[in-house]
Amino acid sequence: MVPTSSRFSDLNPSERLDLLRKVLGLTEEEAETLRPTGGLRLDLADGMIENVIGLVSIPVGIASGFLINGRECLVPMATEQRSVIAMAEMGASLVRGSGGFKAESTGSTMIGQIQLMNIQDFEGARMNIIARKEEILGLANTQSRTRTAFDVETRTLESAVGPLLIVELLVDVRDSMGANVVNSMVEAVSPLVASISGGRANVGVLSNLATRRIVRVEATVEMGALRGDIVEGVVEASSFASADPYRAATHNKGVMNGVTAVLAATSNDTRAVEAGAHAYASLTGRYLPLSTWHKDDESNLLGELVMPMQVGVVGGSISTHPTAKTALKILGAKTAQELEEVIASAGLASNLAALVALVSEGITSKP
Repeated sequence: MVPTSSRFSDLNPSERLDLLRKVLGLTEEEAETLRPTGGLRLDLADGMIENVIGLVSIPVGIASGFLINGRECLVPMATEQRSVIAMAEMGASLVRGSGGFKAESTGSTMIGQIQLMNIQDFEGARMNIIARKEEILGLANTQSRTRTAFDVETRTLESAVGPLLIVELLVDVRDSMGANVVNSMVEAVSPLVASISGGRANVGVLSNLATRRIVRVEATVEMGALRGDIVEGVVEASSFASADPYRAATHNKGVMNGVTAVLAATSNDTRAVEAGAHAYASLTGRYLPLSTWHKDDESNLLGELVMPMQVGVVGGSISTHPTAKTALKILGAKTAQELEEVIASAGLASNLAALVALVSEGITSKP
């Protein structure tokens, strides 16, 4: 008999796995594949998610040869896909001659949103909310001693259920990803904001489209590092991605090969960053590539990647998972900004290598 949810939750991880063995007839060998052999202990995992029975292991490798803002970096990458690390290393090697990757990020501000319904006087509600901004911020900042809500903005939207008033709380989350603290803040202020507006608060939650937390990476492949026809091919492939969303989706997948692997190695939220990246790629109303490549007057190949990056080096599973702590130590990222710049550089390196392969020998294994 399959155990009920309540029965399952009452057991510890070993008991859950033993129960599944009995009920489903798992062999000891099959059960052993779910038991940890190092890194994250089962008791720590049990505090991270519900109904833990074991772990799924993903290989962690090192991409070497990265030079980012003048600093040598060893980049831990967790992935099940062969060639992801090799491609990242290839991309990194191609830009070393020009000084490596030049990366910068815009800060650590995340946006929390409150959806207000049944507003009678939109302009009056907006003015009242802004007039009482300091009161709203004061209440929000009771939720954290280290992260700070510093501004309140409003905007109106048309929707299928009628006009909406959206109140946005801007929060400096510093070296954390920020989801928990931002969600706590918007939940705390939602009743006050609703009262001020004369409406009803429906949804209060963080936005994963982190347009105030943008990372930009530039890289140059010097003339001669690649054959001229390959350089032309990369530029042409980049133009293809800019013109066609079907190609742009796969172009961006190449970026995310590098990005997601570093996110996973450092126990950051892969889904949040991926959602933000693809939403950002669509902001103009067309789905566009996150990176572009062109040739300068001296026939150097120039690349740029711009994307939102909501990551942390403290908080949540990052502070719990021992493998994540080790990965952060390996790559030497002490701040979220440093981590963002490493992750984006890995994304641009992976994208470059994929394009070079596509316009030369192809990306499939040859017999």
